[in-house]
Amino acid sequence: MSDPSRGGSAVSAIMGCRATGRLTGTIAPSVEGMSRLGRGQGAQAFGSLGRLAVRVRVAGVPSARSRRIVRVVTIPKNHLMLIAGLVWCAAGAMVCMVGLPLEFGLAPAHLVLLPLAGAIFLAFYFLVFSRLVRKHTGRIRARTEERLPVWNFFNASSWAVMAVMMCGGMALRFSHVMPDWMIAFFYSGLGLALFLCGVRFLGVFARKDVLALAPDRFRADA
Repeated sequence: MSDPSRGGSAVSAIMGCRATGRLTGTIAPSVEGMSRLGRGQGAQAFGSLGRLAVRVRVAGVPSARSRRIVRVVTIPKNHLMLIAGLVWCAAGAMVCMVGLPLEFGLAPAHLVLLPLAGAIFLAFYFLVFSRLVRKHTGRIRARTEERLPVWNFFNASSWAVMAVMMCGGMALRFSHVMPDWMIAFFYSGLGLALFLCGVRFLGVFARKDVLALAPDRFRADA
């Protein structure tokens, strides 16, 4: 006759290991012990142990799908220059699509818009965006890892600046606070500066500058 207490203790041990999420020691009953259990209780014990083994295996070993996801979000650091160049060129093209049509439409009657657009271009290209190109190139080159997260072509402060510029530009454009003649020269100069600095990033990618030893001219700005 089967011993209910032994069957209950074996099932309780198995259920306890299911609760803790790991196997410690030998919890499976011996063959002799299982022969003393009733058929129904023995089947329940082995069924619980089988389900426990499957769950522990799945929880303890990362799946191939999770490993593939990790490889997707990290890319060779030189490719960050490609992404930065494409993002900056796209942003510059979008800004130019707003400013240049107005510039070409208003410039024949207001020639002063041409030198104003040139002044905005020179200011942003040399004083702002070119410095950012050097800074991010030096920052990525200084990293020792061969692969970096895809969003690392910008640091946190640059992402914040880009968000503020995009939101501010859209707010000014749709609020009609700035007149068309101001949008014409400002957006034209700003968009051209963005686009050309994106081309500079693409040049860094083509030359693979971030893979070379870091010379002084590419050190990140303090």
